[in-house]
Amino acid sequence: MIENAKKLFDAVTKKFGSSSNALQLSGGSGTGYAPSQPGLVESQDEVSLTLRTGSTDSRGILTGVGFFVGAVGILLVLLPNLFGTPYSSNLDWWVFFLSVLVIIAPAIWEISRPPMLPVVFNRRTREIYYDHKGELYYSEWDDIEAVAYEYTIVNQYSGAIIHGKLEIVLRKFGDPEDRIVLNLSGVSAGKRLPTLLSFWEYLRSYMTVGPWFDETGNKTEFKNSFIEKNLKSGDISFLDLVLDSRRTLGRERIEGEGVSGAAFLSWVTSYMLFLPAFGMEIVQKIDRKKARKHWPEVVQERLEPNGSTTRLIDIEENYMAQKQKELDELHERMRKTLPR
Repeated sequence: MIENAKKLFDAVTKKFGSSSNALQLSGGSGTGYAPSQPGLVESQDEVSLTLRTGSTDSRGILTGVGFFVGAVGILLVLLPNLFGTPYSSNLDWWVFFLSVLVIIAPAIWEISRPPMLPVVFNRRTREIYYDHKGELYYSEWDDIEAVAYEYTIVNQYSGAIIHGKLEIVLRKFGDPEDRIVLNLSGVSAGKRLPTLLSFWEYLRSYMTVGPWFDETGNKTEFKNSFIEKNLKSGDISFLDLVLDSRRTLGRERIEGEGVSGAAFLSWVTSYMLFLPAFGMEIVQKIDRKKARKHWPEVVQERLEPNGSTTRLIDIEENYMAQKQKELDELHERMRKTLPR
């Protein structure tokens, strides 16, 4: 178990053999880099900033596959009928029914599951919240422990690829000795240390300067073009990427220099991926709308504009004692009502 950033830093340098590409960070001191973010910020306002996790980005894949497979099945059933050949047997109706079921069942199952919660940075209480397998982990910004580092992975297929991570140490609410390391920087492949430090400065500017700031990290009174541009980059979904690849063919035709094979392949692929991307988009949008209500009550009330401003560390002991008391009382009532 990693207890603090110093041990995490030592573990990183021991594993990769050098401290030249690793840096221990704190919330109170800057790195000298300008703030920027690689499209990971999901939302940002005066109260909180949220970051997508890898689990959030992968949510809806099953629904997307169901949309594609079901659409293919329906198309195979309908095509003969469209050309004047009536349904030949009950098999056609069974294929049609199963295809519809393949579309609906995964969507209902994924939508009914608890949503994947983002990482939340709360400006009002100066805390970070994270849900790990249904357990609440948190950190105080003023005492936050973080490490940014890059490393190289070499293999015979792709050669040398730079990877980078920005990690923070979180403690479990109700069990301070239970700690985890959380990667804030998303997919590690291709991330360089300067990119990670600029992202750290973006988070640090939000927590220390204010909800709105410019490209140099100076506070502004209102949301500006710099913030809007960054939020727009974080709002790009897999469906947006698919639709954009469909436009590549048109852009090359307008340029008048012919259409490349890559553009044509991208155009064809975009139609194949549209339904999977559309299914993922539906599930992820519903997830984002449900996320707020699935946080524990101590987090929900601290995310309200006029909610509590006390820190979790200040209420932790009393809160857990009260919950244990309520649990003991419930067990006692159940013991008295059960037949002997």
